[in-house]
Amino acid sequence: MIQCHGSALEPLKAGRTVAIDDAITIHLPDSLYRRLERLASLTSQPLERLIVKTLSSSLPPLPDDLTTALRDALLALESLSDDELQQVAQATMPNTQYERLTTLRDTQREQPLTSEEQADLDQLMQDADTLVLKKAYAAVLLKWRGRNLPAPFSLIDSSEIGTSATGEQ
Repeated sequence: MIQCHGSALEPLKAGRTVAIDDAITIHLPDSLYRRLERLASLTSQPLERLIVKTLSSSLPPLPDDLTTALRDALLALESLSDDELQQVAQATMPNTQYERLTTLRDTQREQPLTSEEQADLDQLMQDADTLVLKKAYAAVLLKWRGRNLPAPFSLIDSSEIGTSATGEQ
């Protein structure tokens, strides 16, 4: 058994910080406790700091620091079933949107876009970024629920554009 008393500085919106202390008792297998003690000794760190550092580095990031719209979109995923998360993790951008995105990016490399085209490109890029974040967060949630991750996923379904994953027609 190990007892940890955590202390952290929690930032407030006004830029101030407040100390937060929490205590937790964790029952660890002897072999894990010995590993932690050995690593703490090897790194000249107190055992408590090593445990906090290890937990912090192994937990997935949460959407708390994102814009409200992105945060809400990701938080909505947390209430989905595993099957629904699998669908999100394998979702692809509709072919017409993807083709428009690539056309606008190609055009942008050759000449300036009109303001309407630029607004369209900005929205498509934002949609693609949101899709990627949702896919990644769905995969993280599945992993933390102990589920198998879907096959490697991509932004678009290559079968929709008439080519295989290797680029063959």
